[in-house]
Amino acid sequence: MENGLIFKIYGNSPNTKMLDFLLSFPKNEFTVSDIIEELGMSKTTFYKYFDDLINIGIVKVNQETTKPKLYSINLSSPIVQNVRKNIDFVSEKIADKESMKIKIKPIELKNIELEGIQERIQYLQRLQRQTKSAIKKLVPMKI
Repeated sequence: MENGLIFKIYGNSPNTKMLDFLLSFPKNEFTVSDIIEELGMSKTTFYKYFDDLINIGIVKVNQETTKPKLYSINLSSPIVQNVRKNIDFVSEKIADKESMKIKIKPIELKNIELEGIQERIQYLQRLQRQTKSAIKKLVPMKI
């Protein structure tokens, strides 16, 4: 999990781990226990940082539930939107860089394939000439 782009951009911190996990499942809601278990993080470390994510609006609390509380990523947060844009930007740059490394090999056509193509072209040209000739022979209809 820790080799994602978010870690390359923002570093490997408990906040980043929580953010990465919640961004990976943007439509899901989780209990505190779910998040702690998934991240393999101690409760002390979790609680030290998690309230900050709520307070700055990165994580939202489902107010409709009573116990246990459910938490999810706040996709409408400007911070989250910027994080996603940065990840997309870096991802595109990496993809562009990788695509430049790919060498495109020219396709070598065999003579047989070329002969087949030439025959088809000649056939289509004959068909075109015959069609034009037939059109010229048509008598216009009188209305």
